[in-house]
Amino acid sequence: MKLSELLIEPDVTLELAPLIDVLFLIVLFYAVSSSLISPEDLAKLKGQVATAATENRMLMDHANSQEAALARLGSELQASAAQVTQYEADIAGQREQIERLHGDLAAATTHLKDHQARLADQTQRLAGLQAELDTKERALTDQAQRIVMMTQALDDVRAKLAQSQTATQQQTQQTVETQAALTKLEADNKSLANDLAREQASHQADMAAAQAELAQLRVQISDLSAENARFQALKTAELDRLTGIQQTQQNLTESLKSLIEDKSLGVQRVNDRLVLELSDRILFDSGSDQLRPEGLPVLANVAKILASRVNTLQIQVGGHTDNVPLGTAGHFGSNWALSAARAVTVVRFLVQTGGVEASRLSAVGYGEFQPIASNATPEGRARNRRIEIVLLAH
Repeated sequence: MKLSELLIEPDVTLELAPLIDVLFLIVLFYAVSSSLISPEDLAKLKGQVATAATENRMLMDHANSQEAALARLGSELQASAAQVTQYEADIAGQREQIERLHGDLAAATTHLKDHQARLADQTQRLAGLQAELDTKERALTDQAQRIVMMTQALDDVRAKLAQSQTATQQQTQQTVETQAALTKLEADNKSLANDLAREQASHQADMAAAQAELAQLRVQISDLSAENARFQALKTAELDRLTGIQQTQQNLTESLKSLIEDKSLGVQRVNDRLVLELSDRILFDSGSDQLRPEGLPVLANVAKILASRVNTLQIQVGGHTDNVPLGTAGHFGSNWALSAARAVTVVRFLVQTGGVEASRLSAVGYGEFQPIASNATPEGRARNRRIEIVLLAH
C-alpha cells in the first residue's frame, strides 16, 4: 500500500514497525543460513537495528510530548472561553446598573433640593462604569493576543511535526495519525477562535450600546442641569419679587401708619399680593357710590403712595358689600352693581386726583360674595362693606 493511499484512507490502522521487524528477521535468518552475511556485518546490522529502535522510541516520545502540549493548549482555550463568558455576565450586570441609573435620574426630578448632589454622584458612577468597560475591553484584547500566541505555538508544533516526518520512513503512519490529530485540533482551535470573534463582536456591539446609553444619560444630566439652572433663576427672580413686595409692604405700612392706627386702613400680604383694605364708613354713605368729604384726604394719601413709591405694581380696586338687600329708593338694582360702581369711583379718583397711571388700574365688583366676616352680626357686616386695593406684581 502506497503512502498516498494511507493518507486518503484514514481507516487503515496497519502498524509498519512490527511488520518491518518480522521481515528483517526473515531476511537475517535467510542471510545467516545461506552464509550471505559475515558475523561482523551481522553485529553491525544489529547495532543499526538497535539504533533505529532507539530513534523510533525517541520519535514516539517526542510525538507524545507534542500531543500533551496540544492538550494543554486546548485547556487554556477553554479557560479563555470561560473568562469571556464571565466578562459577558459582568457586562450584563453593568447594563442592569445603568438601567437603575435611569430610575435614579427619573426620581431625581422630584427632589429638586438635593438633585445637585445626586447628579454629581451619578456622574462619578458613570465614570466608574466607563472605566470598568475600558478594563473589560483591554482584557478581551489580551485574550485575542493570547489566541494569536497560541496559534503561533501551533504553527511551531506543525513545523516540528513536519521535520519529524522526514526523519524515518518507519514512522510515516504515526506521523499521519499525529497530523490528523493536529488537523482536528487546528479545526477546533479555528472554531474556538471564530466563536471568540463572534463573542467579541457581540461584546463590542453591547459596549457600543452601553456607550450610547451613557451618552444619552450625559445629555439627560445636561438637560437636568440646565433645568436646575432655570429653576434657580426662577427661584431667584421669585425671591426678588417677594422681597420687593415685602419691602413695598413695609413702605406702605410706614407711610400709612396714621391711617392704620386709627383703623381707617388695613395693610396685609396674601401670598404674592398686597391688600389695602378701606372701610366704606369713611368713603361712602349707605347705598351711595359718591365719595364722602371725610374720605377724600384718606384716599388722596393712599393715591400719593401708589403713584410714587409703588409705581411698578398693577392695582386692582375691588368693591365689597354685605348681604343686606338694597332698598327700592336707590338707583342700584343689586349689591353687585353698587360694589362695581364704588370700585369705578375709587379708580376714577386715583387717576384724576391722585395722578396714578390709568394703565395700572382695574375695577372689580364682588358684591356680597367674598365676605371676610359673618353677615349675622352688625360688626361682621361692617367689615364686609369695604374697598380693597390689591397690588399685583407683573
